[in-house]
Amino acid sequence: MKFLNSIFLLTAVAVNSVRGEVKYFEKCINDGDFAITFDDGPNLETSNKVLDILDEFDVKATFFVNGKNCVDVRNNKEAQDIIKREYNSGHVVASHTYTHPSGGITGLSDDELYDELTKVNELLDELIGVKPSFFRPPLGEYSESNLKIIEKCGIKANILWNLDSEDWDSSYNATQQYIDGLEGKDPYTHSFIALNHDIQKVTANKNLRIIIPYIKNLGYNLVTMDVCTGIPAYQNGKTVPSKPKVNDDKPNNDPNKDFVYENPQYLSVNNNTNNSETNGTTNDPNGNAKGTGIDSTNSVNSNLNNNSSDANTLKSSLMFTTAIMSLITYLLL
Repeated sequence: MKFLNSIFLLTAVAVNSVRGEVKYFEKCINDGDFAITFDDGPNLETSNKVLDILDEFDVKATFFVNGKNCVDVRNNKEAQDIIKREYNSGHVVASHTYTHPSGGITGLSDDELYDELTKVNELLDELIGVKPSFFRPPLGEYSESNLKIIEKCGIKANILWNLDSEDWDSSYNATQQYIDGLEGKDPYTHSFIALNHDIQKVTANKNLRIIIPYIKNLGYNLVTMDVCTGIPAYQNGKTVPSKPKVNDDKPNNDPNKDFVYENPQYLSVNNNTNNSETNGTTNDPNGNAKGTGIDSTNSVNSNLNNNSSDANTLKSSLMFTTAIMSLITYLLL
């Protein structure tokens, strides 16, 4: 009987450990890589300004888009053109849910989450012919049950971050967040995924123009999410299109020049009090989160090993489970 109980226990463990292969990343897999990412767009006022700056500095980024957040993309040609421009310019287009639920996805039913993700997949497939491999959950939170639906929708990786600009919150200095987050870090031993929002004016009008040359001067290699993670950007294996270079001239990459003449938020390099990692998660009206959201009780992120991007791959063998079940059946007969 003890043996039989052990078999049942082993089977339960095996069944519970049969999870998907959705991976978790809060930094790039290769030291020196730096992925600039944007959430919540497209936005008719600011997204094209962000794209203009990225073009100016010849930088490729990753956009986690919504279908109906700032604008109803399906019924707005200008918004559709922004997403097409992002893709055709060589940026990676990824999923951030269709409507950006204000409470995140942990409170959604399986059917509701499936609807949020499939709608984004279908919309992007119609507009640019691809379905995204990358997903960023609003607020940076997701549960164990969410993972099953995320995988069912073809997502290969949940993308979080280890540098938060806090650009949506006027009480934070977005530029200072980069200064604080990169202080004491070395591109030979560190990599980053930075969270920004292409719907925020401070990012589109000022901050992005400052932090790009600053990051480059520190020696980091600015990359898209597929390079950052080593995972293809799209479910159908389609590669990111490359935009031909028209001008090889590089901008002046001296960060001190921009700090002197373009200081959008009264930059104070000695102010280390507003680092987002020391704050809890607080939602703004757009559903963005203050802080990383990694410590949330609704999140599985606290169980993740931050030293390995694949540490949270929940994977086991179905063949093993089938064999155990067969053995139980045989013993009961």
